[in-house]
Amino acid sequence: MILTKMHRFILVLSVFFFVQCYTDPFFELTVTVIDSEMNPVPGAIIKIEVVDIDNGTLVEGSVIDLESTTGSSGSSFFSFENKAFVTARACIMNPTLDTQFFCKEGFIYLEADMNKNLTLMLESDSCLYCF
Repeated sequence: MILTKMHRFILVLSVFFFVQCYTDPFFELTVTVIDSEMNPVPGAIIKIEVVDIDNGTLVEGSVIDLESTTGSSGSSFFSFENKAFVTARACIMNPTLDTQFFCKEGFIYLEADMNKNLTLMLESDSCLYCF
């Protein structure tokens, strides 16, 4: 009788232990923007979107549309609820020409329980997504 109660207690305790150990997965992304001399670029605007890789247009019905500005370290942090393949687009106005932008885009797949890092080196280019 004591042995039966002990088995039940161990069963209940092990079920309780396994249920308590579950944690929701996290999906995080840190985007760092640098210039051609590998210096961090503060004040760059970063947009995170889901974009068709073939033609660069936004995927209709996408729920990911985040925006942030890089800090003094040139980095910006994003957090997501689910895994996804996202596009990070960085833009900053050229200080000498008000009509030209420095920009770069990159693609990354988010994985569970990992903070993925993406580094974008700005280039002088005609960036239609910066306007």
